[in-house]
Amino acid sequence: MSTIAVDAMGGDSAPQEVVKGAILAKEQGVDVILSGDKTLIETYLDDVNIPIIDYPEVISMTDNPARALRTKKNASILGALQLVKENKADGVFSAGATGGTLVGSISVLGKIKGVLRPAIAAVLPGLEGDTILLDAGSSLDVKPKVLLQYGAMGSKLAEIIFEIDNPKIGLLNNGEEESKGRDLEQSAYKLLKSSNLNFIGNIEGRDFANSKADVFVTDGFTGNVVLKTMEGTAKLQQKLLSEALKENLFKPFLLTVKKAMEPAKDKLNPDKTNASYLLGVKGLVTIGHGSSSAEAVKNAILYTNQSAQKGFINNFSNTISEL
Repeated sequence: MSTIAVDAMGGDSAPQEVVKGAILAKEQGVDVILSGDKTLIETYLDDVNIPIIDYPEVISMTDNPARALRTKKNASILGALQLVKENKADGVFSAGATGGTLVGSISVLGKIKGVLRPAIAAVLPGLEGDTILLDAGSSLDVKPKVLLQYGAMGSKLAEIIFEIDNPKIGLLNNGEEESKGRDLEQSAYKLLKSSNLNFIGNIEGRDFANSKADVFVTDGFTGNVVLKTMEGTAKLQQKLLSEALKENLFKPFLLTVKKAMEPAKDKLNPDKTNASYLLGVKGLVTIGHGSSSAEAVKNAILYTNQSAQKGFINNFSNTISEL
């Protein structure tokens, strides 16, 4: 079993919900270490024995990440990352400020040799299977070579977590033709096409639903908008469908139908996985929603633990050099 370091102060409801989630994960057999304000964390632990390292400062969503790392040496995310650097933990999970986690990971762990920009990789549901979207928000303005590297890292991630050979890589664009897109997409298309990746060409936003590719590559601005649009649409669809059932279905059948729909509902619920990967740094780092509940934190820790057990980070050592 792996040990996962958790940023206990990261998230809208931290540390209470994060600590509750850590307790749930421990009950399922995962070793957890909490990084944060020790006095405050202990008030939520009750009698549960989970190690704590005292890093009481917090990098907030409004902080400038680089400045905060210089002024807040005892930030909770830094303590969690330091555990990985010292080989005292196998991975880190945080639901705190994405910028703080990104800059902190680069500062403490360092980038994998040759990586230009780390990327946030989100795993999304599709009809035929899950897909990977990257970048989901780490770098808003990138060069074509960076998108090529995203394709390589996404391909390796798909191999590891989907256990498939030669994953299909698509470039997210506003049309399938090679001439579509901005200069960024047109140049990236040429690089991807001439690489040793299984590049299938341009793909559009509607292709997420049909799992046309295993990996969708784009810049962080576009990727983040896509991710949040999909999450909002999923919530809207669930609400509309639930209201339609209540209004139009014969009540004795309502509970049966709702139970039958649970698997689909769970697949669209980010709380069931609630972790995106930060690729390109020398360690396993996962990022969750700021609004993560205890259930979401638990599932994210379990998710991170599964990745650690698959030897996640070791598989990335030669990814960039192989391009």
